[in-house]
Amino acid sequence: MTREDHSKGFFIAFDYTKDALREIDGFFRKSGKAIIALTVREILDEAIAQKLV
Repeated sequence: MTREDHSKGFFIAFDYTKDALREIDGFFRKSGKAIIALTVREILDEAIAQKLV
């Protein structure tokens, strides 16, 4: 994201630890670039529309 100067990126995983989510939040606070953390379950349930806004 930083190298290509994108303002939004995506991580996809089966689940996230509190530490991982904290790091994602910290990255946003430092850089202003958003990482959208999606889970496989959210994608399969098609529940991702709320997070993409």
